[in-house]
Amino acid sequence: MLIMSITFFQCSNPSSTAKKTAVDSNTTKGLVSSESILLPPPDSVQLTELVRNLYKWFETEKMALPLSFSPVENSVPDTVYHGIDLAENSKAIAKLRQTGFFTESFLADYRKIAVRMDKELRSRSVSWLVGDMSPFGKGSNEWCNCQDYPDNYWDIIKLVDIRISKDKAGFKWTWGDNFYYAVRAKREARLWKISYLEGFDMKAYNWSDK
Repeated sequence: MLIMSITFFQCSNPSSTAKKTAVDSNTTKGLVSSESILLPPPDSVQLTELVRNLYKWFETEKMALPLSFSPVENSVPDTVYHGIDLAENSKAIAKLRQTGFFTESFLADYRKIAVRMDKELRSRSVSWLVGDMSPFGKGSNEWCNCQDYPDNYWDIIKLVDIRISKDKAGFKWTWGDNFYYAVRAKREARLWKISYLEGFDMKAYNWSDK
């Protein structure tokens, strides 16, 4: 009879179970809270920050940057340039790499543009008159495909048409006024980096076979 009474008391007393449940609940709440703090910002926020930081850096540092696609100065007087200064292009790529904004694939494509220009000038497929603008471009700034832009435009850049698939993203940035510029990015080691800029698309240049 005594044994039955003790058993009944233990089963009927919920206090120990309630305390355990409360502890488990508090522990779970703590875990959820800490995990929420560690979550990275949404991809769209990271990409916007990347683009804004890129253009703020470019507009601040562009005057000190090596010229990416400048012609080689002629050793003797001539009316046309005969090649691209690839050493200067290498210095420009080193500066771009230091920023951490770009993928290696972007930098490789950047180099290919200079090499292609150099080849066309040396083969005389394209003529670049001394003192003239580059015959390969369209007379606009490749970084934005623009000639004029608002003051501190990087602060008002917004991303539209964002498409993300795993670790790759495509979108356009705009400062308004019906202006858009296409960009692609790739996530490497949890960080988004620029893998494509519309103005540096190989197809955008004026090549001899066009």
